[in-house]
Amino acid sequence: MFSFLKLCAIVMVIAFPLFIWIGIEQGNTSPEKIIAHPKTADEFLRRGNLYEKNGNYEKALQDYAQVIRLRPDDEDGYVRQGLALEGLNRPQDALQKYQKAKEISQTQGDRNGIQHVDLLIQQLNQRK
Repeated sequence: MFSFLKLCAIVMVIAFPLFIWIGIEQGNTSPEKIIAHPKTADEFLRRGNLYEKNGNYEKALQDYAQVIRLRPDDEDGYVRQGLALEGLNRPQDALQKYQKAKEISQTQGDRNGIQHVDLLIQQLNQRK
């Protein structure tokens, strides 16, 4: 038979991540609470994505700059910066980031990356 403390522990292990996930999905949880001190490019990317999703494009840009600093030869940081810059209504700056991402994809022979960035550039040009 479970003791009350064991039952509480089990509920917390199951329920706490669920509550955090629900908060993230509804935009109720701040990115700082989820990833307080990012160290890796992936952590900065995830937190930047959360900032972007919440409409905090300036903070997203800062985190994406860290992604680029840690992984300069990966187009993800540049693509995400471009999207955040579009959110800030800075299409020319976004275009520059997309072009850098495309350049990296071309250097690496990443056809999917090239196509993805071409699509972003095309969509950006249609909105101008």
